Amino acid sequence: MLEPRWYQTEANASVWQYLRSHPTGNPVVVLPTGSGKSLVIAMMIQQAIVFGGRVVVLAHRKELLQQNADEIRQLIPGCDVGTYSAGLNKQDVHNQVVVAGIQSVFRKAADLGRRHLILVDECHLISDLEESMYGQFLGEMQLQKGLRIAGLTATPFRTGSGPICGRKKMFQDIVFEAKTSQLITEGYLCPITNKVADNAVNTDRVGIRGGEFIESEMQAAFAQDKGVVVLACNEIYEKCRDRHSILIFASGVSHA
Repeated sequence: MLEPRWYQTEANASVWQYLRSHPTGNPVVVLPTGSGKSLVIAMMIQQAIVFGGRVVVLAHRKELLQQNADEIRQLIPGCDVGTYSAGLNKQDVHNQVVVAGIQSVFRKAADLGRRHLILVDECHLISDLEESMYGQFLGEMQLQKGLRIAGLTATPFRTGSGPICGRKKMFQDIVFEAKTSQLITEGYLCPITNKVADNAVNTDRVGIRGGEFIESEMQAAFAQDKGVVVLACNEIYEKCRDRHSILIFASGVSHA
């Protein structure tokens, strides 16, 4: 049995307090990367199930889907959890809880039947465009009376469009935010060590679409400058040789 940390307990309580006190509106929880959003999602589902709620959990990557599904099963033994994801070769729609990939399910809202709560992991990826995948799916699901939506993210803003919460946006209020500095001080996150890079790739010509860099153009920018990749690898080796583990961000599979 997993033991929630204080901020996970408060995040869960804050969402339910908001849903009880606001007949309309969708809340957001802000938790830093690595602080355990999957457990908070499982806690919210556990509480929804007590009242007979049927839940959908949305994410954009199959790794997140699998992580969330595993966390739910661990926290709630016997929970009826299904997965809808082309990447995982699953198309479950009748389970009380369905963990779904937005790319696979955005045209399948009707197949999921009656739902009471939708939880969106990495909710900063939702754009304001109604024709986006999130826009299509959530727009159709919101036709169901009484349906509520809650989001979780580490970054409550989008490049180019600003904060994700607002009166005319999908989400209205941040109901809980755990500060990275506090979680580091309390030992829940490891201290951050910053080292300025000696080399960089020119991204001036990389365009932005929907508040995010265009992935194909970003990958192309890195692919064109293979010399910088070699220099970066040498730099990583020299600066991180005393580390047990490091995290590297890449523009895509070929760059990685």
